[in-house]
Amino acid sequence: MPGCYEVNPSSFTPLNVSSPLNVQGALRHLYACYVGEADREIDAAKETGSAALETVRRLAGSQEKLEAAGRLARELRAISDDASAIRDEEVLRIYETEKLALAPLAQRVGISKTRAHQIVKAAEKGRQPVSRASTNPEPQPVVAAIVTSAKGVLVARRNDGKPPWTFIAGEIEPGESPADAAVREVKEETGLRIAAGDEIGRRLHPKTGRWMVYIAAAPANGTDAFVGDEEELAEVRWVSLAGADELMGGTIFEPVHKHLSKTLER
Repeated sequence: MPGCYEVNPSSFTPLNVSSPLNVQGALRHLYACYVGEADREIDAAKETGSAALETVRRLAGSQEKLEAAGRLARELRAISDDASAIRDEEVLRIYETEKLALAPLAQRVGISKTRAHQIVKAAEKGRQPVSRASTNPEPQPVVAAIVTSAKGVLVARRNDGKPPWTFIAGEIEPGESPADAAVREVKEETGLRIAAGDEIGRRLHPKTGRWMVYIAAAPANGTDAFVGDEEELAEVRWVSLAGADELMGGTIFEPVHKHLSKTLER
């Protein structure tokens, strides 16, 4: 049998194409090559991950180990989530094309019946139109101020626990720029005067469904912060990136996380 890199379209001569057996054999060979390559890449990734884990485990400094372990966990979690999404897409494709019931589907793809049910129901729910009265006012976007200093990044603990810890954030008022909203919110909630910088990124928040705009910022006149809105906040504090990760349960928006990593290191 030819090697994986020896099969190419130019080798399919009219004589070969005229034979279904030859074509099928070539396709099976190509499929086996791609599967083998994926297995090799997965094995290599597993070895690399294990080596990184051992390196983190051997770190002497507590803070260094904490930050390295947190970063490794985030990176592996992101890869795991992407792999799970790919798997779920294939499960759904098989469900729709082969018209299997949940039990045979679960057996076919090697997952539990409960998980197969979750994947199918999630897909069906995602296809249903969201009903919203046309007379309802459109929710204002929310700005999150990512305020950094030599002390770390400014975070706050919410009274309602939704979420327990967050960056200083609030709705952008009509006609207000995200930068101006960030300056206003930080002043109202912490008493801190800041200078707003560039936009870090924006997204539709996965839990609240609100449009979020993340703005970089720095103190303009000192770093003394206090709770300015006692109805909303219970505490404000400066924390390290590792501390923010721990308080927020590893849910920091990835562009914000990269910004903090770069800014706080500098």
